[in-house]
Order: sequence, then structure tokens, then C-alpha cells
Amino acid sequence: MKKVAFVILALAALMAVSGCEDDDNCVISVRPEPPQGVYTVTGNGAVYVFWTAPYAGNIDQFVIKRSLSALTGYQEIGRVDAEANPDRDLIYYDPGFVDNTAQNGVTYWYAVASVNSANLESELSAEDVFDTPRPEGSVVLFDYLIEPSLAGFNLASQSAVDFDSPAADLYIDRDGSVFFVNAVGAGTVVQDAGYHDYFDEIGWAPQYGWTETEWSELIEGHIYVIRTGTSSSSYHYAKLWVVTVNSNSVTFQWAYQTDIDNPELAPGADNIEPPVTGSDKVAANAASNSSL
Repeated sequence: MKKVAFVILALAALMAVSGCEDDDNCVISVRPEPPQGVYTVTGNGAVYVFWTAPYAGNIDQFVIKRSLSALTGYQEIGRVDAEANPDRDLIYYDPGFVDNTAQNGVTYWYAVASVNSANLESELSAEDVFDTPRPEGSVVLFDYLIEPSLAGFNLASQSAVDFDSPAADLYIDRDGSVFFVNAVGAGTVVQDAGYHDYFDEIGWAPQYGWTETEWSELIEGHIYVIRTGTSSSSYHYAKLWVVTVNSNSVTFQWAYQTDIDNPELAPGADNIEPPVTGSDKVAANAASNSSL
């Protein structure tokens, strides 16, 4: 009799678990699938985290985690409530979370986990996602013959300076209606990266191709990548996007990487070229930091 009762109970339990395949609200001890397609976008003192939800209807939250190492040390930095998904559609979180505690010049690794209605947490997302936020802004620089005190630009302080100031990394001048950017700081070189529709199409500074003349014609819509310093121990990378060319001045959008010898200038999305110096260099920079 006990054996028969046990078999009946076992079958009932199996049927209850099987029914969960059609009922996403039932509670079973199965960890959910992690999010997919996780990537980040570089900001100024911020990192924007994107992901795609798993095909499930019982996801309650997503947990965002951050580390200074690619493989270990991930700590929770925030949670996001999941959108209702009874039809198990493909849902993009675009962006899903903004890390406003990220410091410029520090490399972070990010991962996202799913939490289901049983409060069970998935494994971390599989993508190797890292980001180094950096300052960015805009500036108007004048032809040095028109306004010499506003013709130069210092990348480290992100401010306009006198064209012949020792602090100037570059300045602009003009020949007729054609403007030029001149790299004048110690070891500063410039490269015209060509026309681009938006600022973050240039995500990484190149390793080769730096002009030896240290000047370049400024063309509206072009992005110019700048390298300062005389060796890898002092290199800093930046980019300038020519927004408008005016009668006596040029309006730029700029970004400057404060982390030494780190070529990252924008997000590592699919349409952005990977770093030419490799991820080992970025990992070494991050390893030198002792805490989040």
C-alpha cells in the first residue's frame, strides 16, 4: 500500500512540474537563463549598459554587476525591474541601466543576471564587456589671428587656451576660408579619420598612420584622432569632431581618455573597431586599481 501511495505522489509531483512548462507563474527551483547581447556605451563619468532579456515570462528583475577584473570580483551595483513578457517576446533594454558611479579613466567589467519569480538568480551573462569612461564636451576655437587667446586647446584641462601657450596641445589657423588644426604639444600628433555621421563611430585610437606634418585640414563632419605624449608611458588619446565651420571659428565635439595609453574613446559595439593594442593592455590598466 505504501509503495502504491508513493508512486501516486511521485506521479502527481511530476505532473505539477510538467505543468510549469505552460505556466510561467508557477514556482520551481530552476535558475533562469541569463541575459544575452550585453554591451556598454562609454560616457562621461558614466557607462550605459544594454542587454536582451531571455525568452521567458517569469523574469522579475535584472541584477547589474561590476568588477575591476574580467573573471572575478563582480559586485551588484543596481537592479532593474523586468518588463512583463507573457508572450516570451524578444525585449531589448536600451539602455537598461546607467552606471553613474563610474570614474573617468578607470576600466570596469560588467555583467547582468536574471532573477525569476522564485527569486532565483541566473549565472552572469557570458559576454566579455568592459568600458573606460572618459570626459567629453564641446568647444569653439577661433582662428589665432582673430582671437589668439581662444585658438588653442588643452586636452587634459578640457579648456581653450592661448594658441602659443605651453599648455596648448593644438591650435587652429586659417588660410583663406580653409581651417587647419596644428598639433603643438610635446609629442602631439593628429590623424584625419575621415567623415562620420556620428561622434562614436570612432571608438578606438589607431596604432599606426599618424601624420608626420602635425597638422591637418579641418573639414566639417570629419573626426580627428589626437595622441599626446612622447612614449607609451605618457600617451593619451583624444578625438575631435568638426561640428560646424564658421566664418572665424570652428565648433568641435571632443573626447579625451584620461587613462594612460588606453585607446578606448567610445563604445565597443559591433560597428566599432576593436582596440589595436589588445585587451591585455586594458586589463593591465584595470588590475592596477585596488577597489571599485
